[in-house]
Amino acid sequence: MLWWAKLPEPIKISNGIELYRVTYWTEHRGQAILASGLLSIPRGGRLRGVVSYQHGTNPTRSEAPSAPTLGEGVLGSAVFAGGGYLFLAPDYPGLGASTGTQPYLYSPTTVNAVVDLLEAARDVTKGLGEEWNPSVYLIGFSQGGHATANVQRALESLNDPALPVRAAAAVSGAYDLARISVPFALRGTSQAHSLYLAYIVRAYAEIYGQPMESLVSKHYAESLPRLFDGTHTVDEIVAALPRAPRDMFTPEFLANSESGPDRWFQEALAENEAYNWAPRAPLRLYYGDSDQDVSPADSKFAAKSMRERGGNVELVPLGPYTHNESILHALPRVRRWFDDLSK
Repeated sequence: MLWWAKLPEPIKISNGIELYRVTYWTEHRGQAILASGLLSIPRGGRLRGVVSYQHGTNPTRSEAPSAPTLGEGVLGSAVFAGGGYLFLAPDYPGLGASTGTQPYLYSPTTVNAVVDLLEAARDVTKGLGEEWNPSVYLIGFSQGGHATANVQRALESLNDPALPVRAAAAVSGAYDLARISVPFALRGTSQAHSLYLAYIVRAYAEIYGQPMESLVSKHYAESLPRLFDGTHTVDEIVAALPRAPRDMFTPEFLANSESGPDRWFQEALAENEAYNWAPRAPLRLYYGDSDQDVSPADSKFAAKSMRERGGNVELVPLGPYTHNESILHALPRVRRWFDDLSK
């Protein structure tokens, strides 16, 4: 698996692994919903800790980590469970065994899904006769970088001695949605930007009970719920979206009126930020200098904001790498860092 992924440097593997799909209950806007995630257990030896991996943007239910496909879930299992860690990868609501609209970049439900999987994993490992190691390590990529920062904030607020955060690594994440992430995507010319923006418009319109027509043209207001029903692949979705993301939106939205019909969207983006706090456990924000999907300015601003609040944060440039390259270059570094902390 590590050979297939073409990681830039070797990773030491000490354990075989067993992969399980875990289904568990979590909460979305006050309602109990069934969610799923991947749990990978290293064979033999003492657990070094628990690694929770928050995956990047994926609108396809069958490609969620617990499927599992030869993607983030299995690769993460090889890197971390193969090194002696219990490895978890939540699918997020709306993916995997879960149905309904995916709450994309909606912090409350995402945090619930990650924390509830951590708690469910304690029961699963006990039932399998494994000893639980309460040291929690967090890592996430892209959408998962945003999730990782907010999960660390939530766990440190909970202060649960059974789930102490030892360290967190967020790679190429979106943190200031209102002022950096969404404006950067709107200026883009890539269909990746159209995908991100369409995904968040679809999710936020339903979550906040607002009409999509206040943001996008009638054509896209009608087509986005079908495209993001969990059955369509990324390629199928981007084929139905404009190359220039601005072409989806109404003139009123693009004018960015402070009192216009899209004001709810700006407020929702601000509610779901991931930078306005001070981490206690060490948090490293990794980014690629050549990332054209998520601006490096997001990581730089988040680190600065957290530092100003006294946060334990480090900004880590990976080099001249693109968005998808950044996670491959970050994984060996993060694994070494976690290994040093778990000695």
